[in-house]
Amino acid sequence: MIPPTHPAAGAQPDFARIREEDRRNWFHPWEYMPAAGAADRTIVDRGEGIYVYDENGQRLIDGPGGMWCVQIGYNRREMAEAIAEQALRMPYMNPFSLTSAPPARLAARLAALAPGDLTHVFFTTGGSTAVDTALRFVHFYNNVRGRPRKKHIISRALAYHGSTYLCALVTGKDRDKNWFDVASPFAHLLPHVNPSRRPQGMSVAAFCDQKVRELEDKILELGAENVGAFIAEPIQASGGVVVPPGALRWSPGGEGGSTVAGLRATPAGWVAALRDGPLIFRVRLEGSVPEVRVGDPVALELDDATLRPLEAPAGAP
Repeated sequence: MIPPTHPAAGAQPDFARIREEDRRNWFHPWEYMPAAGAADRTIVDRGEGIYVYDENGQRLIDGPGGMWCVQIGYNRREMAEAIAEQALRMPYMNPFSLTSAPPARLAARLAALAPGDLTHVFFTTGGSTAVDTALRFVHFYNNVRGRPRKKHIISRALAYHGSTYLCALVTGKDRDKNWFDVASPFAHLLPHVNPSRRPQGMSVAAFCDQKVRELEDKILELGAENVGAFIAEPIQASGGVVVPPGALRWSPGGEGGSTVAGLRATPAGWVAALRDGPLIFRVRLEGSVPEVRVGDPVALELDDATLRPLEAPAGAP
């Protein structure tokens, strides 16, 4: 039997052993290969609120919130009690043919918080699988509608959308692709959207117009009948925490080309499913709630992976 590493209640952890086992057995994400097995990582012993405490008792602010996921802080007794109660009552349920109170209630709460008439939620295990599922919904939808060529996905350089294979295809970070066989004729990366790297003398407004034109030009180049979706992060996270000067909103402009079929913003990103139509769209950095001009296609909300048919708002063409 392997002796437990976790100390008894009130006992001091064996930090030397923890570091030894970490070096010998744990292969970390984004491991720096020359230092594998020798890295001197900080050992986090406990957390409280926005702080974590290392092996020396030093208090540190956890700026990223874990990996962007500890929004309510550490050491929340009510959360621990709720998890323990549910684990004792029923730790898992087959979601294919059964239902239960927690997922049904959570779906209802998320639907109530979602904008407009987004009323259905598809649960996944994390951000990568949420994006993966959303993109698969795009393919599935177009296959069902008899449009097997409508599979091209447009993304951006420096964008990060996940670590599964399909997500890696639309991720624009070199380190996510170097030394991996990740390539597809259906994935297209446009230039980055970091306004701090815009050409000298160019205004932010002109830079935003340039980004809009890049997307429009790519759709026209590929053909709207072949473009399945455009995926983007409202705030580009690991690509530099790039906060756009406003919120992207779809609106009609010009003639010919394509129509946006759906757009919803979440922390994980946007998927805009495109269909053929009489309008060419523009993206404006304006407002905080996306405006959707649509006909009959689907809208996909990442992370919650919400899927439902959209209808054109009153007065829309």
